[in-house]
Amino acid sequence: MKFSKKIFGLAFALSFLIAFPDTQAQSILDKLKSNSQTTQFAQAIENAGINERLNQSGPFTVFAPTNEAFDELSSGQRSDSSLLLNHILTGMATERSLRAMSDITCLSGQTISIQNQSGNNLAIESNRIKVSNIKASNGVIHIIDGVID
Repeated sequence: MKFSKKIFGLAFALSFLIAFPDTQAQSILDKLKSNSQTTQFAQAIENAGINERLNQSGPFTVFAPTNEAFDELSSGQRSDSSLLLNHILTGMATERSLRAMSDITCLSGQTISIQNQSGNNLAIESNRIKVSNIKASNGVIHIIDGVID
């Protein structure tokens, strides 16, 4: 009798979770817009019309420059879709998988390098990853301290 109550309780709990999916799941663009370090990059993606591409199911990996790094660009560079696409790749590349890679091809078609630096730090085209593995419903985001040009 106790065993059947446990099974019933577990089944009830699972049905509750299935009936009410996680409403917290946010897309990459939503995460970029809500993160105080990446709002300017998110705005540039929307202004360039790349958001339509990022709203697809993915998965995508985004190397998002901080607002401070993005501030150093000219207005023309901020709206350059090729430059923005240098920060996005198809597929989910977590920090762990990046450690096994030496270079990757971005949506712009450019190949960028990944460096394992001293102190167990990773860099993308010499831009240090400040925050890694920010999970989104359609991929993962890594915040970097520079711009990939």
